[in-house]
Amino acid sequence: MNKSKSESGVEARSLYLLGNPNVGKSTVFNAMTGLRQHTGNWSGKTVDAAYGMFTYKKTEYKLIDLPGTHSVNSETAEERTVGDALKTQNKSESSITLILADATRMKRGIALALEFLENPCGGAVLCVNLCDIAEKRGLKIDYEELSLMLGIPVIGITAKRKSEISRLKEMIHTKYEELNRDGIRRIQTQSPSERLKLAEKITDCCVTRSEAAPTDLGERFDRIVTSKLVGIPIMLIFFGAILWLTICGANYPSELLSQLFANIKPHITVFLKNIGFPSVLIGILCDGVYDTVTWITAVMLPPMAIFFPLFTLLEDLGFLPRIAFNLDGCYTRSNMSGKQCLTQCMGLGCNAVGVCGCRIMPNESQRSVAIITNCFMPCNGRFALLISMSAIFIGSAAPKGLSGLIPMLCVLLLICVAAIMTWLVSFILTKTLFKSEGDVFALELPEYRRPEILRTLTVSLINRTLRIVGRALLVSAPTGAVIWLLANADAGGVPLLTLIAGFFDPFGKFLGVDGFIVLAFILSLPANEITLPILVMSYLASGTMTDVGGNEVLRSVLTENSWTIATAVNMMLLTLFHWPCATTLMTIYQETKSKKILALSVLVPCAVGIILCLCVKYGFALLNIVF
Repeated sequence: MNKSKSESGVEARSLYLLGNPNVGKSTVFNAMTGLRQHTGNWSGKTVDAAYGMFTYKKTEYKLIDLPGTHSVNSETAEERTVGDALKTQNKSESSITLILADATRMKRGIALALEFLENPCGGAVLCVNLCDIAEKRGLKIDYEELSLMLGIPVIGITAKRKSEISRLKEMIHTKYEELNRDGIRRIQTQSPSERLKLAEKITDCCVTRSEAAPTDLGERFDRIVTSKLVGIPIMLIFFGAILWLTICGANYPSELLSQLFANIKPHITVFLKNIGFPSVLIGILCDGVYDTVTWITAVMLPPMAIFFPLFTLLEDLGFLPRIAFNLDGCYTRSNMSGKQCLTQCMGLGCNAVGVCGCRIMPNESQRSVAIITNCFMPCNGRFALLISMSAIFIGSAAPKGLSGLIPMLCVLLLICVAAIMTWLVSFILTKTLFKSEGDVFALELPEYRRPEILRTLTVSLINRTLRIVGRALLVSAPTGAVIWLLANADAGGVPLLTLIAGFFDPFGKFLGVDGFIVLAFILSLPANEITLPILVMSYLASGTMTDVGGNEVLRSVLTENSWTIATAVNMMLLTLFHWPCATTLMTIYQETKSKKILALSVLVPCAVGIILCLCVKYGFALLNIVF
């Protein structure tokens, strides 16, 4: 694994980046290599090793960024990755392990360094990051004394400063041959508790705090944000604000994009006619593929471009682990780890990303359950439908000034329902198919940090938004062609789309919806964003993806097809609880290589959706009888 060749064919020197969670390893990795691995202000962001190359003074280095870990000999997924990488390392190879520590929490970094030094592979350097924050808090670190006590070179840096990264590269470059020639001395401890005592002793000797150190406002704020009384309400307010800004801010750009694409379409159609394309092929390309792709772009791109940057700002501030802290009791009672909350937060952007994030779960049973239930969280592709349904059938009854608030509250309520069902289903699965007892969730809350706005926009808009939209367009374009063919081919004068919907109608009526809704969910397997346009096209029998021109027109189309509030509620519940999209299903199989997990990921959410729809159907029927 470790003898790598550079592009020039010369063997590259290897650097392993080791450290506790949330000490800035990914930031150092990005700064040294020029790559853009996503960084986040919470543990668990890196759950697999990342690789990058950089050249310094005509010498090439291969940098291996290992997942954040509290130990190199533990059994959690990320810590196994670290242990395996270090244990399988060829000890005859010239390499250096760069141990990264947090200057504001030196004890845990020193403890990890001591554990590594018990069985070192190659050379080692202790790199103390976040020195700027430590300085503001009145902390002073004696790097020379620390180096003498550990027996390895020590350097203090602030990773976001280019000059500091250059200083780090210079130290590595000058020390590389020396470290691998002379080796490093082993530090033996009898037990983990003895190692912690030694780490505390070294910290006391090398770290001093100024008596005039400023008050830590973060700790005061944490007493409020993580309190049992107001912690969860504050969390809901923050998330509700993001949803409200997304809902209100996305309407206008979505309309502009829809109008732009509508104006372009006739020109494309005329061009294809002029060059001799047959009418059937023009219909497939323009009314099928083009309309599907442009609908998804107009509906999906604006809210994602708003939601992801705002969500990333909360992430960078350090808010996500505090959500996990507040909800840890709920996950513990469902026999799961509080880390599942972090994977569900990822799922709010994209369920496929959330599935990948389930690698941070502490054991295979809990990881399997987290994967199966991750699609309970509505991804960004489902937000548009949830917002539309709540605005049309619930928000329309509210005063005009509350037109953005009511849909936000409805979507927030649905997310709460999704969380409750996650806890319930997780409890059932961990007591039956995936027997597991809840593990202790050790989460050290990260420092509050000032977000880097430019980096946030870059990560959110390019690495997240455009990548996810591009993937949705890739899988939805052929679906648009299939839908057009079904809507335009007929049997006995009746479109095939209508005939197929009629086949599913009995099952739809059983659920409290209709066959067109069931068919829309089936055909939108490639991408959840196209569920609503497929449904509208089916009702209008237009033979093309249809933008009906606003909520009022859409409401009239739906009510003319016997929709009620109960139908809309069931539609929203089915949007939450049905099979994952094709991209997520592929990701699930890639992550697990298990047909059982893949099948349960389809069957479990469908079963939950059916049960909830029946409850709503008979609940509304009972209300009609009573009133």
